[in-house]
Amino acid sequence: MHHHVFTQPCVSEIVQPTALTLRLPDTVSDLLVLSAMNNPLVEFVVSQVNHTQATLIIRIQPFLTFTFEPMQRLLETPIQRRCLGQGIKLYPSMGVAPRVCIEQLKKGITINLNTDGDVYFSLSTESRFELVTLENDLRILSEPQALVMAKAILGRKFDYNEPSNMLAVHISELEQVRRELRDYLGGELGKIHPGVSTELLKLDHLLQNKHQWLLRSYHQSLERTNLGRSSNEQLFNNEQLQRKLDFFELLAPKDVSEMVNRLCEDDL
Repeated sequence: MHHHVFTQPCVSEIVQPTALTLRLPDTVSDLLVLSAMNNPLVEFVVSQVNHTQATLIIRIQPFLTFTFEPMQRLLETPIQRRCLGQGIKLYPSMGVAPRVCIEQLKKGITINLNTDGDVYFSLSTESRFELVTLENDLRILSEPQALVMAKAILGRKFDYNEPSNMLAVHISELEQVRRELRDYLGGELGKIHPGVSTELLKLDHLLQNKHQWLLRSYHQSLERTNLGRSSNEQLFNNEQLQRKLDFFELLAPKDVSEMVNRLCEDDL
């Protein structure tokens, strides 16, 4: 189903407790990752398993990198068990802001792998992601993703003093959520309950207000070198301007200086 978002499958062998670390390179734009947060980030399928050895077919989002490292000890975390022919996916947790997931991806996400007749997958309890088995991947049957993300982004408190590049990410995130809301309303017209439709329209209006406030803050951050100054405040004091004028009078020809003085007298 998600073959269009993954790289070509690769085959990896697991012979001992292993930590698979996914990481988002700094060279990848946050805006690119933002558009892929609704899809699974990685998919595993168990193709072979024999006691302490297993072979996995892995498909991953193309903007991510991954490395395998042996684990010294197993961590006490919730475990998902997979048998021969079964698979599992890694998703961002429902209701978590994409920006938070992107920040954690940059630091690195570790998936713990262990084999003992079957293959066991686990994540750290602090992870903002979740492992979903293929047969239980029912996200399309849950509350609409657009509605979940709209509520999550409205509940988030923005720092309007952030740099302009971060404000641009927030604005793009808002625009994407609003577009998904409109697409959902248009595609499900006449199929969804009127109460849900009314709630979606209210959320879209609130998102629009938040978008306008963020956009205003973004433009102010571009127009002002310092938010503590007004946009029309002079950056040079009178003493600096007077020194420049003195240097000009010293270096300019006499006839030019006289012409400037006459023009100034005409303005008075």
